[in-house]
Amino acid sequence: MSLLGRRIRLARLRRNLSQDDLAYRTGVTRKTYMALEQGKETVNIGLLAKVLTVLGYPDRLPETLNSDPLGEELEEIHGRKRASRLEN
Repeated sequence: MSLLGRRIRLARLRRNLSQDDLAYRTGVTRKTYMALEQGKETVNIGLLAKVLTVLGYPDRLPETLNSDPLGEELEEIHGRKRASRLEN
């Protein structure tokens, strides 16, 4: 999350946008936007999607799941298993 926040901040700065500008364009408060740049785990994925769209990368979020090399390797080794429910 910290690395993601730093990359978002750098992208914002490259576009000469202030935190206030980006917060306004995504419809959140500056404090909420700052949480994203700070890598806070409480940030909602919807905010990330909005920020990526404002920065010109509307397709970046879905791209992250286009490939799952680790999962594919594990599936080859262990086979596909059905996820079980967590017992309380």
